[in-house]
Amino acid sequence: MIFDLTFDLNNPWLIGIIGGAIGAILAGLILYYLFEYRKEKIIKSTRKSIINNADRLLEKNMIDDALKIYLDILKIVSEKKDPDIYAHIKNNEGICYYYLAKMNNKEESLIKAIRAYEEALKICTVKKYPVDYATTQNNLGNAYNILAEVRDKEKNITKAIQANKKALKIYTVKKYPVDYARTQNNLGNAYNTLAEVRDKEENNTKAIQANKKALKIYTIKKYPIDYARTQNNLGNAYNTLAEVRDKEENITKAIRAYEDALIIYTIEKYPIDYARTQNNLGNAYNILAEVQDKKKNNTKAIRAYEDSLKIYTVEKYPIDYAMTQNNLGAAYNTLAKVKDKEKNVTKAIRTYEDNLKIYTIEKYPIDYAMTQNNLGAAYNTLAKVKDKEKNITKAIRAYGEALKIYTVEKYPVNYATTQNNLGNIYNTLAEVKDKEENITKAIRAHEEALKIYTVKKYPLNYKIVKSNMRNIKQKMK
Repeated sequence: MIFDLTFDLNNPWLIGIIGGAIGAILAGLILYYLFEYRKEKIIKSTRKSIINNADRLLEKNMIDDALKIYLDILKIVSEKKDPDIYAHIKNNEGICYYYLAKMNNKEESLIKAIRAYEEALKICTVKKYPVDYATTQNNLGNAYNILAEVRDKEKNITKAIQANKKALKIYTVKKYPVDYARTQNNLGNAYNTLAEVRDKEENNTKAIQANKKALKIYTIKKYPIDYARTQNNLGNAYNTLAEVRDKEENITKAIRAYEDALIIYTIEKYPIDYARTQNNLGNAYNILAEVQDKKKNNTKAIRAYEDSLKIYTVEKYPIDYAMTQNNLGAAYNTLAKVKDKEKNVTKAIRTYEDNLKIYTIEKYPIDYAMTQNNLGAAYNTLAKVKDKEKNITKAIRAYGEALKIYTVEKYPVNYATTQNNLGNIYNTLAEVKDKEENITKAIRAHEEALKIYTVKKYPLNYKIVKSNMRNIKQKMK
């Protein structure tokens, strides 16, 4: 049998069948798209709910939980299809890694944070999303700032400065005053850090300018905590600037800034900030004592360190305790030059010896060496007023301990300084016993110092050590 497959379009029955089929297909397609639309809507709603949950966890500092959700949701979020959501997640992923870096794996976590922020910035451009762009650039600057603490200081702090400056293209003082102030404060910190490695005067001056701009917004009435924090940073910048120019003027400004910070940072409300600022204040008074009224300013330095130690106890904050004790010892040692020599240098020795309970050679070798060097200097001072031979011997022992860490290969300048101190102390010991033997040891120590203090690299130090050697050799004649 042969079938006729031609269609009679005038046949109502056939048209009905075709129309019904097309209608069914169209209905099916509509139902399919309605289902897909509904499914997509449900997915988007669920995804939004999940992201909001992660954001809440981040706000509550539940960092690990928030990060796990962000990383999981990124598996179904497309950078091309969902750029806004992708950028939001990447920025918050960066924040998670930034906070994790404060707890462990600092370098690794910061690199991950930086990578996440840079991914977010591919979406958050200055033209399309200016505010998100500024926020992410600010976060990126913070990450580079902390990374500079552990590696490539100059390189990473320069990147931090660049990021902060990009944020300030959006965060203007008129439109976003609080964000402007926060970023200026970050910029000040970055310039202060950069000053540690190059162009000290120029970069500290920039740090001061940035902090002053922040303080135009951060007034003591409106933003007391931010005001105090920025004043403390301003004090640090003036403190460092005092090392290169106008010492008395700049250190006086540093003291004023620290004292302004302490109006807010009271011991009752903000004990840790109080302790840190008191320590900074003590350092500033110690420096001021070098140029004016040594007795008065060293006494103020000691008082500030003692106030700091009301919070920095050995049980709660052993490292901060040891650092402040070390500063206190230096202040007592300096005060001993103008008042109650034996009494004050004995106090200095006590603080250094107390420090060595924390700064052990195994855990904190550099701090151990520094403290031993300071201890040697203090025993040297004490030897001038009592038990000369006994205290000189203790000084020699302390310098010897310092040299276990300060090797010529690893810490050449510290090695040279300590060898010079050792040479001077052997010279003093030669006055009371074994003259020839101790003078020989003194000369040998100075010769070790001169391996580093060459006339080309360190002309002033070279001149001092050479002068010491000449004086010693005169005694041999």
